[in-house]
Amino acid sequence: MELSQELRTLANFSAGDALVISIYLHTQWHDQHQQERVHTFLTRHLHQAQALMLDTDVARSSLARDVERVAQWGQRLLDGSAGRLMPGMALFACHAADVWVELSSPRPFEDAFVLDQRPALRQLARLDEDYHNALLVLVNSRAARVYEIVLGGIVGEVDFTNAFPGRHKQGGWAQMRYQRHVQEHMARHHIEVATHVSAYLTAHPQTALMLSGPHDVVSHFRSTLPASLQERILETLRLDMHANRRRLLDAAQEVLQEYEQAEEHEAVQRVLDRVGQNGLAVVGLQTTLDAVNTARVQQLVMQHSMMLTGWRCMRCDYLMAQVVLPCPQCGGEVTTVDLGEAIVGAVFRTDGTVELVQPDARLTPYEGIGALVRYH
Repeated sequence: MELSQELRTLANFSAGDALVISIYLHTQWHDQHQQERVHTFLTRHLHQAQALMLDTDVARSSLARDVERVAQWGQRLLDGSAGRLMPGMALFACHAADVWVELSSPRPFEDAFVLDQRPALRQLARLDEDYHNALLVLVNSRAARVYEIVLGGIVGEVDFTNAFPGRHKQGGWAQMRYQRHVQEHMARHHIEVATHVSAYLTAHPQTALMLSGPHDVVSHFRSTLPASLQERILETLRLDMHANRRRLLDAAQEVLQEYEQAEEHEAVQRVLDRVGQNGLAVVGLQTTLDAVNTARVQQLVMQHSMMLTGWRCMRCDYLMAQVVLPCPQCGGEVTTVDLGEAIVGAVFRTDGTVELVQPDARLTPYEGIGALVRYH
């Protein structure tokens, strides 16, 4: 399952009377002191979770089972029995709803332990924004290698090697026939690779494409792809077909990082432009909250560092920057929340997208937040 799909699945999950444990860990350990830090962090929060006074037997039983299982999970991470760890680990657990989701990250997370009716997703959403999936296709007239890049690592490789016609020493018509044969062979080879690439990109619509090879060969290969897939080509590189994976991944990540930075810049500017042009955008905390609460957000644009306490209705999920008792929408009980976290989850639940951006001076006058909206 792609991370974007996993995010939406988690966002639409609610534990009801029970609680969800959301854990993010920095697991790139270089010494014993760093491992002890994680052990202390988990132990403290699990003890605090055990001490909570919950209202129902279901909630109490669910949390008790989750605390026990999470403690065992943490011990496996710390003693090495869980195998080789990625720099970041995330866990979402709720026994009452039979939820146990473990996710690894090529980038360390900030340590976090959250108990709530819904999963805490902001760090996962940022990971999804920062790491675009891609296919890197290295192609020449005789062979091709297709690398699948997911969350900052190469997770798959397909090697296409075709038997190639030998050199032909005759001239005249024989040489011309040989050249035609060579061109036909390359065309069949490129069609075979393009068929594989097209099938993969159709099945993974959020995946970008990068090509590498001699200019004339890449141009021919590109022409075998459907026009819709040609539009997903981010860059054409000149990489050695036999370069090691580290070299290929570094080159691909540089392209993807530049793409992400440009995408963030454009997302902020798009919001600001539309506020002035047609009103199909909002800026500032309260107007963005109004759009979130009415399910109008098409794309949220928010500085990832925004930290603000707010309130959420436990019955209807209405979000507020200022406390109002009871909920002005349904009269339900309200609880304090990390407002940025709650906004991200609410946008995912209403089929919006989220762009978490670096601190941007253009957003500073608007409390670091805005959104494209579906209608006024």
